[in-house]
This record gives sequence, C-alpha cells and structure tokens, in this order.
Amino acid sequence: MAHRLLQIPLGISLRETASFDAFIARDNSQALTDIKNCAAGTGEQFLYLWGAPGVGKSHLLQAACRAAQRGANRVAYVPLSQVDEFSPEILSGLGALDLVCLDDIQRAGGDAEWERGLFTLFNQLRDRGAPLIVAADAPPTRLPVRLADLRSRLEWGLCYQLHPLDDAGRVQLLTESAQRRGLSLAEGTARYLLCHSTRDSASLLALLDRLDRASLAAQHKLTIPFVKTILIQEGD
Repeated sequence: MAHRLLQIPLGISLRETASFDAFIARDNSQALTDIKNCAAGTGEQFLYLWGAPGVGKSHLLQAACRAAQRGANRVAYVPLSQVDEFSPEILSGLGALDLVCLDDIQRAGGDAEWERGLFTLFNQLRDRGAPLIVAADAPPTRLPVRLADLRSRLEWGLCYQLHPLDDAGRVQLLTESAQRRGLSLAEGTARYLLCHSTRDSASLLALLDRLDRASLAAQHKLTIPFVKTILIQEGD
C-alpha cells in the first residue's frame, strides 16, 4: 500500500495552512516540541491536548499529520466534532497506521459503541508502538466518558493545556500569517484588529482570510481605513 493520508468519508482533509511553523507557541512551547517529536515517532507515544476553542488544538493535530505524512507515514486526522455524521466503524483499520490524531474526543463520550471503538484503537496503537494525539475541550478527568478502561487510557502519556496567546502573540500571529499570504500588515493595523474583533486565534485567522479576499478584490493594502470599512460592511 502506498504511504498516504487515510481517506475518510465526508471530504475531510488537512488544511494547507496547518503547519508547525505557523503556530505561535509562546506559553505552549513545550507542548509544541513534544507534538513535533511525537509526530516524528521519536517522542512520547501518546499526547493529550486540551483547551478552549480557538487556541490551536485542531491546527496542531493537522500540522502533526502533515509533518508525519512528509516522512512517508500513513496518517489519519479524525474530527469527532462530526461524530453524528459517521459511525464508529470509521475507527476500523486506524490501528495499523503510523500516526492517528483524534480531534474533539469529548464528542464521543457517553456513547458506548464509540467508547469501545476508541478503547480498541488505543490498544492497537499501543501494542504497535504507534503514536496517538488526541484533543478535547477539557482534561481527561472531566470528560463524559463512562468506560473506565477508556478513561484510564486517556490519562496515559503527557497532558497539555494549551493557553491562549497574549496580545503580543496575537499581533505576531496576524503579521506572520499575513506575510505567508503575501500581504503586508503593519503592527498598528494588527492591533486595530485586536480591538475590533474576536480575539481567539481561530477567529483572527478567519478574519485575516476575509480581509485577504477583500484586499485582492479591491486591489488595496490592509490599511486601518480599509480594514475599518470592511469590518463595517461585515457588521463586525
């Protein structure tokens, strides 16, 4: 079998912008280091990430898959936020891969069939020494998991709470992300965005995507007056 990303139904794919270089670590630098090592197969076999929405959990899981894939590994990224759209059978076969990343694992808690499937997958990967990275909105002790054996598996390995960026980190995220898009975003404009938008990383990057499109359509630089006009038009 050719080394590739495991194809999952519903058109699930990795974002091209998901990379370790695009993640501003700040207080999450140790977590980033261990995720890189895990993806490379040289670190901890099991990592558990948790934190509020928008702190970069999905970004890091997808970045790990992209990094491992470049090393000719077979990987799978499974967003369990879509748990209502597919069955636990999607987990079958994942235990034979080189890296598995499970996002929003809390969504499977309380469902006996999903919990059994996850428990089986944990054991398969453990027995082969293959790495597993999971992400959730809470630490493992606070997940709605009923299967005691699965809960104990979730408490294995390293557990990291991902912390949100401070304002300096948010400005860095915006300016560097703009640069990767071929845009020039002055620090003053970036700080203006912080004062007039939702401040979590995911929302800021989504806003930058919209401004990128608006800038391209208008052939206009991202100045404060231009950004202000776009925000007014969008009702932000």
